[in-house]
This record gives sequence, structure tokens and C-alpha cells, in this order.
Amino acid sequence: MKPANEPPKQDAVNTPIPAVVFSEPNKVTLSTVQRNECGPTEVVIRTHYSIISPGTELRMLAGHYGAAEKFPYVPGYTSVGEIIEVGSEAKGWRVGDLVSARNTRPLVNMRTLYGAHSAELVASTNDTDRPALLPAGAEPLNYILTELAAIPLRGVEAAMPKPGETAIVIGQGLIGSLSAKWLLLAGCRVAVVDMEESRLERALRNGAALAVSAADKNLKERLGVFTNGGADIVVEASGSSPGVELARSLLRRKPQNYSADYTVEPIHFYGGDWPRLIFQANYLEPVSWNPDHTAPGEGSIIITPRDRGMEERQRVIEHIRAGRFKSSDFLDAVLPYTEAPDAYAGLKERRLFSAVLDWKGATK
Repeated sequence: MKPANEPPKQDAVNTPIPAVVFSEPNKVTLSTVQRNECGPTEVVIRTHYSIISPGTELRMLAGHYGAAEKFPYVPGYTSVGEIIEVGSEAKGWRVGDLVSARNTRPLVNMRTLYGAHSAELVASTNDTDRPALLPAGAEPLNYILTELAAIPLRGVEAAMPKPGETAIVIGQGLIGSLSAKWLLLAGCRVAVVDMEESRLERALRNGAALAVSAADKNLKERLGVFTNGGADIVVEASGSSPGVELARSLLRRKPQNYSADYTVEPIHFYGGDWPRLIFQANYLEPVSWNPDHTAPGEGSIIITPRDRGMEERQRVIEHIRAGRFKSSDFLDAVLPYTEAPDAYAGLKERRLFSAVLDWKGATK
């Protein structure tokens, strides 16, 4: 993730446009901002929808992730919209293209941290943050999860899941829920863990084979019945130290010694068959462990994906286009952008699982 975009020094002559602003810690307001003029290698996007990233944005709203000294600023991890202007050197882009956008350019009169929650955006076309092209004629709302779904896709693909393998996902917030979906599409048997009954029910509707409450006093035993000795893949998506401890304890042992005879095989024999632990969450507190306890048996593969690339974004788009992935399975509420303060409150209070802001009609 890139650092905050600071306001540029140059002026621009644009009509003020509405935006969501984090005005101070734990306070969400609506304001007007000015976007920059379109540069030679940039495009201007009129926002149709933006989605709130429940984990990242709520923590930034509280002042974490370097946000404490940045207020006020425009947040917003990702949006989908339509290109309304193309820079002279932005070859290949067309007015009318539908795109998924992330980490857009700074505003004139307001700092941004990602900055997607505004009615119009300026995006670069010549770096890794360039927009991702959506199919012509697509319904933009169907692609609102392009960016967020690409994050767990990167981690899951790195684990190279095989059909029939057993996977456990700890935490069924949006990223954990999406992780479970990608594992299911890879042909894995998937169990999930969470504290909230509504999230467990959603996971079962979306195809999980087993959903267990984190409060279950026999949690490990229940998952042990499902996995027969441990999971091939464990995804830690809770963002908590207890989640990390649980995750490492659920990995299967490799090599597996069930007999009384202890035989030491050449360790390279297991090269393509180690259990995998994927960290798909951010942590506010430091996490530590003893390697002898963390790596069951003689080892495990630990995957810590930091972000997603254009390839993952494009693969998510293709999954959606082909009908294998439906954003609607993960969307809880689509609200007018004017209700953004209520949307954040609903996410913080766990009344909402996810929230999309509708920007249609915000500009003419």
C-alpha cells in the first residue's frame, strides 16, 4: 500500500464535488472537494459506486496505520466508475470505459488516503495503480469487489490449493469470507471460524462445509473431526493474536508419524506437500511465537501477501464476468453516498457486514 497522497500545490478550476471526509478521529462527514485537472497520462473517472473496506478504513478512522496525523482526509479504498476524460498521452483508454479504480491521484484542497469516496477521481494510467478495465456494458455494481477480492485471491493462489485439500479460514469478515470463496472455487473442503452467528450463516450459504463458533469450547476438537489431523491450508483473517495462535495449531503435521516406529525421511521428500499458513489480516499489536510450536512436524509454508497486482485484479474481473463469482453474495447494503456516516457506524457496530456507497447523481 502506498503512503498518503498529499495535496498538490497547484490550483485547479473545477466545480466542487461531494466527497466523504474523515474530519477527525472517529468522525465521518460529507464535504466538497476539488479534483485536479486531467494530466497527459491520466484519466478522469465519474464514480458510480465505492465500497468501504471494513477492516482498513475503520482502523484508519480510529487513527491507526499512520492516519493519526493526517486528518482531515478523503478515505476510500476502491471504486468503480466511468471514464469521462482522457489525457493526451493515455493511449488505449476511451471515454465511456468502465473501470475499477484504486489509490487515485491527490485532490486540490484536501488530503487523501486512497481517496475513492468522492464523486470524481483522477487516476494515473502508467503505474501499478492504473484502473482495471471492466467488460463493455457491464453492470458496475457487479464489479465493486474487484479490488478487495483480489487481495485474498493473491494469498490463496500463492498457496497453490489442490482439489480435495482441506482448508480452514479464521475470521469471516469481508476478507476472510472472500478467502473462503477462492478456496471453494479451487476445489477445497472449507471450514470457517468466527464469533458472529450471522457471519457463520453467510459462510454456509456461500458454500462452506462447516462453520464453527470461535466461542465453542470444543472448537479445536470439532475442527479436528473435519480435518482428520489438521488442515492443508489455514487462512488467518481475524487480525488478532488469538487467531494467530489458533491458526498455527490447526495445521496438519508433516511428516505425519502415526506409527510407533519413528522414521526420518529425507526432508526434500516433502517439498511439494507442506501445510500452508496464509496471513490475510493486519495486526495492531505485535505477534510472536516459538518456531518449534508454530511449524508443526518439520515445517510449514508461511505466506504473507502484502497487496494485489494487476494480474489478480484482472482474474477477479474474469471470474465475475464468467459468473463464477458474484459480488452480491458479499454485499449487505447499497446506500446513497449521503448516508456514509451511518454506513460507517453500521460497520463499526457490526449491524452491517459490508456497505457500498452509491454516487449516481452526485455530479452532472
